[in-house]
Amino acid sequence: MAIKALYDYTYPSRSAQSFYGDDMLVNLWQIDDRWFCSPATVRVPRAMTWKDFYQTQFLPYVSANPHTTGDESYAWTLVDDAFSPQDDQTLEELGVRHKNTLGFTRA
Repeated sequence: MAIKALYDYTYPSRSAQSFYGDDMLVNLWQIDDRWFCSPATVRVPRAMTWKDFYQTQFLPYVSANPHTTGDESYAWTLVDDAFSPQDDQTLEELGVRHKNTLGFTRA
């Protein structure tokens, strides 16, 4: 999420991609649950497959929500566009970039 400074901001970013090497930051956000409105940011390798991301990052995150079990089907967005991930593709191949937001709703 971009924040606009109200003055000349000349400080270098402390969260730029260059600080993370082969990793990147990805935001997770459940759009359709007003009671679980806690987005999370995870640091993951760009070469991580969607299947590994889903198992190791998404399921632990979503299991913290008492209204979900992790067995539900989800519709995804990448930034604000519909997103259809494939298990065997890497995050980079799927177009996920540093500090992108993956939103999801129960399908």
